[in-house]
Amino acid sequence: MVTVREQLPERLTQLSEETTVEHALQAQNDLADWLERVRHHLDGAKLTTLEEVAKLTLQKELETTVNHRSNTFATGIGMANILAHLHVDENTLIAALLYRSVREGITTLDEVQQRYGEGVLSLVKGTLSMGKLSELIEKNKRLEDHFNNNQREHLTGIYKMLISVTEDVRVVLIKLAERTYELRELAKSPKERQERVAREILTIYSPLAHRLGIAQLKWELEDLAFRFLAPDRYKEIATLLNEKRLEREQYIQSVINQLKTELANDGIDAEITGRVKHIYSIYRKMKSKNLSFDQLYDIRALRVLVKDVPECYHVLGIVHQIWRHIPHQFDDYITNPKANGYRSLHTAVIAENKSLEVQIRTHEMHNEAELGVCSHFNYKEGSKNTDFSFNHRLHSLRAVLEHYQERNETSAHPKDEDDFDKLQDFDDFEKIYVFSRDGDIKELPRGSTVLDFAYHVHTQVGNHCYASRVNQRYVPLTYALKTGEQVEILTKKDREPNRDWLVSSLGYIKTARARDKLRHWFRQQDRSKNLEVGRELLTKELQRLAIHPKSIDLNDYCGHFNVKSGDDILIGLVSGDISLHALMNQVNRHMKLDQDEPELVLKPALNPRASHTLSAHGILIDGLDNVELHIAQCCQPVHGEPIGGYITLNRGVSIHKVKCPDYVRMITQEPERAVDADWELQPTRGQSVQIVIEAYDRRGLLRDLTQVIFADQINIRQVNTISETDGIANMKLLIEVKGLAQLSRLLARLEQQPGIISARRLVQGS
Repeated sequence: MVTVREQLPERLTQLSEETTVEHALQAQNDLADWLERVRHHLDGAKLTTLEEVAKLTLQKELETTVNHRSNTFATGIGMANILAHLHVDENTLIAALLYRSVREGITTLDEVQQRYGEGVLSLVKGTLSMGKLSELIEKNKRLEDHFNNNQREHLTGIYKMLISVTEDVRVVLIKLAERTYELRELAKSPKERQERVAREILTIYSPLAHRLGIAQLKWELEDLAFRFLAPDRYKEIATLLNEKRLEREQYIQSVINQLKTELANDGIDAEITGRVKHIYSIYRKMKSKNLSFDQLYDIRALRVLVKDVPECYHVLGIVHQIWRHIPHQFDDYITNPKANGYRSLHTAVIAENKSLEVQIRTHEMHNEAELGVCSHFNYKEGSKNTDFSFNHRLHSLRAVLEHYQERNETSAHPKDEDDFDKLQDFDDFEKIYVFSRDGDIKELPRGSTVLDFAYHVHTQVGNHCYASRVNQRYVPLTYALKTGEQVEILTKKDREPNRDWLVSSLGYIKTARARDKLRHWFRQQDRSKNLEVGRELLTKELQRLAIHPKSIDLNDYCGHFNVKSGDDILIGLVSGDISLHALMNQVNRHMKLDQDEPELVLKPALNPRASHTLSAHGILIDGLDNVELHIAQCCQPVHGEPIGGYITLNRGVSIHKVKCPDYVRMITQEPERAVDADWELQPTRGQSVQIVIEAYDRRGLLRDLTQVIFADQINIRQVNTISETDGIANMKLLIEVKGLAQLSRLLARLEQQPGIISARRLVQGS
């Protein structure tokens, strides 16, 4: 196999500030020759747009007067040249040509969109995102320590992070091509940068290329990186090989042809592939197995795939028949599989005076070895734990790549497009990857906040958290993290968790892990303290709704929440096991109002003297008919609250809350005037309630609040606003609600608005 690098015209990489007109013209001629070779690789595709992009990029490079870190045109040509040998489509080649030009600011994203469409724009933007992450990785000093010490357990998240920013395999290919070209040009850089980039590529990008099955990039990345990291060892092994890679590849092709002929004579239909072990792979095996060079028998290897197990052993016999077997170099992993489930036949022979390893397995065994539980890349990378979500993602990317290459090679019919789209299934990969303050990579579920991150780092970090910074910028604790961001958590020793963190609607916590840690902390607190805090929470809510605490008996709700006593309900409010909203829902239902019912259609107000079954206020009076009713202004009861009637001298019956002080006083003095009253099961009209809102005065405050009220389909009958000199605005609103549940929901939403100090129900005397 002739490498991509050898086929690239030299003049295309030699443009500089001193470029002459003659040199530029020659470069254009070389560009035309290069385009013809690319067309040949892509089965004669016209590539008219690619030609236009290449000429335009060359022109811009010649016209620019700004010194860039690299020649954008040469880099683009080099990347596109690498990708052409992978049989990618024209849009991918165009994106590769444009990537470095856009990154250096010579070409804008708007220009890319206008000239080449959304497809190319998406590829360029995806590659820019991966490039941004690469810069963060390269600048991260903590990762530098991990690279130096080869601490793979701290580095496995890096290429997961790179994969997570895109769902298009072509973006990954462009990035791999960019790193390959970067490594080829690294000889001009300082030694420190050579070693840093080489370690990064050896740890991240070569395993990624391996997992995607791109062997021609993998071996080049590993060998070039190894040459920069250990030049003496590289030269030593290269000398021991005593042959060029091209010669070894010619040898492999020769023995493949010989074996195919022998198998065909015996009627065996087999798929045979070969590979030559590259220098870094040789070094790695010598080091891991503690072997000398002459003890390696798999420098050259064949892999034979057949349909079933009997054919495996049949092929083994043919191999030993045509080539001399090397003693003690046979392993039967079919009869005795490895611990991870790997199955295959391994033998070593002397073929044409050279050692050759032959692996024989069925197609099913091969799929398990490549992508299954015994995957080859897990073995090579020394991974102890399997990330099934990530492996599924890589499997999907690899399947797309293989299908894509096959489609380009065979010119598949349009009917295959639907199947191609179905391969791109990435729903199981719902993770984000962020950097800690020290540079470690943390994996979190998508949607995690900075507070989730704090508890992920350590429980005490989360408990003592009071602020956070993302990319050196202060953010609220509810900030949703994105891949590639660096997070710093600020803590205080005397800081304790806030109970608002457990309120789902406020958005502090998204992960079950953080929520469980919070709940455990609250459970560990003193029971009496929790009782006190829980009672304060409940009392505050009842006061906001103008409900007397003594009208609520928590023991009535023990059965619903599966607790032993009312005190356990209060403790549940503190720990987060019982939400305040759920408790108030049960209070509403206990008052014969179901919050989950569909909203009722408001009927027009009836004659106040209508019959008791259809009274103006939806109230039933025991023993009285055709009597005038009115709601007492001293307590203003709302549908669902316990009520009673009082016969007045000239206004009929006044309706009070049973706990109203005025009502209690009047019926104590004149008990004969008291009558039983109750609400109808369904109110026929909205009820007037007065609420008072205290807030910091600002432009648009009233507009924002009225929008919240109208969103609940609540009618506003009267508004009174007073702005004080201290910047505090007091607003009194008369609204119509359908009951206590709707009022509770509205007050809670109002208090969540920016700048609101309090929102509560107003009754006479409060």
